[in-house]
Amino acid sequence: MKNNRKTSNRFITYLFSILLVGLIAVGCSDDDDPVAVQQDLVELAVASGYNTLAAALTEAELVTALKATGPFTVFAPTDAAFAAAGITADNVGDVENLESILLYHVVSGAVRSSDLTTGSVATLNAETIAIDADNLTVNGISIAEPFDVEASNGIIHTIDGVLIPESAQPEPNPTIVEAATAAGLTTLLDAVTAADLGATLLEAEAITVFAPTNDAFGAALEAYGVSNLDELVAELGGLDNLGTVLGFHVVPAVAFAEDLADGEQMFETLAGQMLTVTKTSAGVTVTDANGTSYSVVTADVAIENGVVHVIDGVLLPELALPTIVEAATAAELTTLLDAVTAADLGSTLLDAEAITVFAPTNDAFGNALEAYGVSNLNQLVAELGGLENLVSVLGFHVVPAIAFSHDLADGDQMFETLAGQMLTVNKSADGVTVTDANGTSYNVAVADVAIANGVVHVIDGVLLPEITLPNIVDAATDAGLTTLLDAVTALNLGGTLTGAEAITVFAPTNQAFADLLEAQDVADLDGLVDKLGAEAVTDVLTYHVVPAVAFSHDLSDGDMFETLDGEMLTVNVTENGVTVTDVNGNVFTVTAADVAIENGVVHVIDGVLLPTL
Repeated sequence: MKNNRKTSNRFITYLFSILLVGLIAVGCSDDDDPVAVQQDLVELAVASGYNTLAAALTEAELVTALKATGPFTVFAPTDAAFAAAGITADNVGDVENLESILLYHVVSGAVRSSDLTTGSVATLNAETIAIDADNLTVNGISIAEPFDVEASNGIIHTIDGVLIPESAQPEPNPTIVEAATAAGLTTLLDAVTAADLGATLLEAEAITVFAPTNDAFGAALEAYGVSNLDELVAELGGLDNLGTVLGFHVVPAVAFAEDLADGEQMFETLAGQMLTVTKTSAGVTVTDANGTSYSVVTADVAIENGVVHVIDGVLLPELALPTIVEAATAAELTTLLDAVTAADLGSTLLDAEAITVFAPTNDAFGNALEAYGVSNLNQLVAELGGLENLVSVLGFHVVPAIAFSHDLADGDQMFETLAGQMLTVNKSADGVTVTDANGTSYNVAVADVAIANGVVHVIDGVLLPEITLPNIVDAATDAGLTTLLDAVTALNLGGTLTGAEAITVFAPTNQAFADLLEAQDVADLDGLVDKLGAEAVTDVLTYHVVPAVAFSHDLSDGDMFETLDGEMLTVNVTENGVTVTDVNGNVFTVTAADVAIENGVVHVIDGVLLPTL
């Protein structure tokens, strides 16, 4: 048929062409018909009432040729085969390659069926047919009765099918890849390759593709503030989501423009989401999940398994991006999740409008534990100075804005974090590094994990901000240890404690001092100094200070420590807690452990330790 959109119509065209030849064959009379022998091949067809064949011969201007002296042998398909193809004498003018197809059924010479030999035989269109004399077939199609029908200028053999010469084979429709290439849709092809969707589209039984132009992808890049496909993929949430976007452009059925109903209609896509297509007198539009509509600018590009409509925009489905918690869970950042839970930062991160998270791996946290000489997160929290400082550490990993790797400038740049401190990020040809307040740099190991409200970059270290720890005086003040402070001040020990390189202080409560005053039968601290002497009270106070740092996780049962007083005290650790025993055998309990200070740690106890007085 003339250039038609659909393969089925082309197939009909070729069948129609062959029908014309078939009429020649079927119209012949038997060998013993003396009248038939007087008729040439054309006359035989006309006399037998094969009007379509006669019309085809006339259309192809082959009447004179087949009336020639010949002789010719004609392999003629039956009239029934052509009728099944829906061909009539009225549309023979639409048959492509009509002359070539008719001549492909005609061989020079009159060869009866009994004289056929196996092999290739040239036809009048200069192409060969394959004869199998043993099985009586031509090109694998059976030679059926009637055969050996004689005309005055040749012989007709009826065959059960249609012979199509190679020159008249229909031009196959292109694949989706070939069609996109021909249309110059290079960005779409790159996207299909990146998402590994080529085989899915090529092997699909039936598809309708709404194919965005390069300019459409360019507009999408601009909308996302990116410059290439890789950056767009990152913003979308990775290759899986790119596959979803591309699948949203494909309907698993064939719908040419003429197949669409007027008005809106919904089609389920390969992405599993519904696409709205609207047909009006002005043309066809397609509407995505966001309600954005784009126009079909080139319709009905037939492909081997369906049709392509070129559109002027990239359709976006509903894309599911994980939360920071879900992303961290998927990446198995379990220690980070535990830290976020301990610091009660989950809702802060989940509810933030926009965040960039530099997320340490479990190994990164492991290295931090090792650096602090601790074995778990709780011990690390103690060394850092408590949950408030853990919040600062975690907040130092979060920037309240979205920065994919492609958003970063080359070289150093500074970002303010949720901790209120500046973080240094460096981008170079070697990758991205992040530097903390101590000048320690770590690498981004996995970049651009898109989340619902931003992006995560996985790093190989724990970033440390500037952490402010109180001195012993501030810590005692915050804890309300007023009597201890008065004693330290009265005996001028403040400088000794604050200036020490490393200390562990077992700090008695106000009640502990009250119990001591009562036991010594004095009214106040001045009375105690008057009774024992300033030197003795100084010894008492310095007996509560060990010149080393010992958090509770550093302690073992039976540990003995030399104090600033020069005497030993004993620490016992049981399942019930920690106790401290002085040289007089007095045992007191640690009621509040691990108050980190700038040069050590404070443990609050419920009694006053007494050295040898």
